[in-house]
Amino acid sequence: MGSLISFLGEDLHDITYSDLATVELDEKEKPKESWMKNWTQKQRTAKFFDFCVAYDKREDSLLKDNYQQFSHRLHWHECPFVDEVSKIKDPLTVLNACVLFSFTNEHWQTYLAWKNNALKERMESNVRHARSDLFQIYYPKGTDVKKWLMTGPSRCAESMHNLLGSKNRPYTMMEFAKLLNTHFVDDQGFKNAMYPCKNAARHVAMSHPEWVDPESFLHGGTGFFDGLSQVMACPNYMSKAQYQIDENGQYIPTNKAGHEFVQHMKYLVEHPLNPIKKQKYLNVEDKLCMYYKHLAIRNGVKQQTKQIPYEWVYPSNWSLKTGKYNGT
Repeated sequence: MGSLISFLGEDLHDITYSDLATVELDEKEKPKESWMKNWTQKQRTAKFFDFCVAYDKREDSLLKDNYQQFSHRLHWHECPFVDEVSKIKDPLTVLNACVLFSFTNEHWQTYLAWKNNALKERMESNVRHARSDLFQIYYPKGTDVKKWLMTGPSRCAESMHNLLGSKNRPYTMMEFAKLLNTHFVDDQGFKNAMYPCKNAARHVAMSHPEWVDPESFLHGGTGFFDGLSQVMACPNYMSKAQYQIDENGQYIPTNKAGHEFVQHMKYLVEHPLNPIKKQKYLNVEDKLCMYYKHLAIRNGVKQQTKQIPYEWVYPSNWSLKTGKYNGT
């Protein structure tokens, strides 16, 4: 059987998409409609969850070695950063680590330098300080990012760590992300830092659910809304869905698009085929982003990015496929 698989090639386990519609692309090369618009909702939903079931197996040729574009496990908290930060009990250190990690686009080597009290030396050397493939961070004009990383995250942590554990309930992720964003806008000159702030809130939640609730609702980013529009054959709600966070931290949609978006997420999260067993909103959101990338690459609309060293993403003794360290 092994020789047969070798003969057939790697594509034996590839996730493919048949009978996709031809749709118009916008100025950013994004589809204006779902490529699966001619499928039934049952078929689209089943395909997404088939992708989720296959995701951690890493047998698909796109998923197998692409630790850069598909850099999280099905359950995102299964990662070395969460393993490490969950052992830290000091809110100041936890928040500093999560903000730094997020504002470097999850660059493992920069986190290690900070952990080992060598951040200044790393930032002053000729090495890459951050990944650039997860999301765009809009720093204030003229920011020397390497210099900022030596002080900006710690300044935020000093200002805000007392919030962690200060309530009689955990913050929701969106509630805490908005508080972080307010700090960066009001105190550090950003126009908007919600992308990295949501990422930092996720990491605090995954490592310390007693402080931030990892089961709470999320308003995702660009890739997530791209994926949701494919699975649900709905409009792309990225700039359409509006919401407020109430005094209890709850996500409250405030327009028709927002209500539709919430209903679509509830449908997927609560669906009996959903293989995600915990932190469901967080992980469905993340996997919809991964699903869109996979679908767009397979459909020839998106390219695979040039690989970066594995050690920029994870420690070399940890396997993204198994979620285990060498020897365990």
